[in-house]
Amino acid sequence: MAPAPEHAGTLSDTGMSSAFHIAHRWDLEWQDDIDVLTLGEGVQVKVLYEDKANEHVDMLIRFPAGYVEPRHNHASSHSVLVLEGIQIAEGEPLHPGDYLFADGSRPHGPFEYPEGCVVFASFRGASAQHRYEGSPAGDI
Repeated sequence: MAPAPEHAGTLSDTGMSSAFHIAHRWDLEWQDDIDVLTLGEGVQVKVLYEDKANEHVDMLIRFPAGYVEPRHNHASSHSVLVLEGIQIAEGEPLHPGDYLFADGSRPHGPFEYPEGCVVFASFRGASAQHRYEGSPAGDI
């Protein structure tokens, strides 16, 4: 008999990376974003999957109403799928089901969240931390 699938629990280095992984959104607690994305100011994350060896992290990100994500870059590319609310990406409104891709080597943004928003984001690269003027992760 095959082993039971690995289920996500908390943000930790306990070996989330596996060949098969399940995370139930409602079973995970929102974490204040202090060092995952370095956005702060009410942004929260739920890390669904992380494989540090392969530089891959999948997460849910919750942006509070009125939040503006500054123009930034990071040491990873990412795909984003809007799940709830509206994300305005460089002036283009994105609604639930809409998708964007950004290569982290090219500065992008700002992103606005007039109503608040929840997105699924998949980062591929050395770090999901956002670099912008005044960021704890460094400037662009």
